[in-house]
Amino acid sequence: MRVSLIPVKRPALCPCYAASHNGTSRGVLEMSPNRRTEPLEKSYQQLLDLCDVLEAIADSLPHPDAGLCLSTADALEPLVELTHRQEEDVLFPILAASSRPELNQTVARLRREHLSDMATAGEVTDALRGVASSSSPLSPDAVGYLLRSFFDSMRRHVYGELELIQLFVPGRSEGPIS
Repeated sequence: MRVSLIPVKRPALCPCYAASHNGTSRGVLEMSPNRRTEPLEKSYQQLLDLCDVLEAIADSLPHPDAGLCLSTADALEPLVELTHRQEEDVLFPILAASSRPELNQTVARLRREHLSDMATAGEVTDALRGVASSSSPLSPDAVGYLLRSFFDSMRRHVYGELELIQLFVPGRSEGPIS
């Protein structure tokens, strides 16, 4: 399934984002030469693209495209789950191997955030399906708030973890992250 992407404006969320961003959401992550992180970074780009779609849906409420809502609902939970699994398989071991003991707390916090992210992704999926079928028990304002809180949180999550990759992965060049 292909989700249409609509360019939207996005505020700078972190220094790596602000320094490389021209004000629109569309862009490409600069891939690291480190093959170990490449699939994770690709998932991050897909997740950012999906956040753009969620923002477009929120902006189009109370009359969003039902097909776009359904295709986004179908893609959301599997992509979040895949990205979390890749983080746990790739990023967490990198952090755990560090000599800095406080990073163990960071890994524990990120694991807790994954539980929250998955629960919220389920709520967003249900809301999108409800909006698409015109049977949502939530008001358009409530759905918009839910979508915005989710995609803002996901963007912060992605950019924060990209900064960790830049700090801890040898050969990861700093470059545009959008």
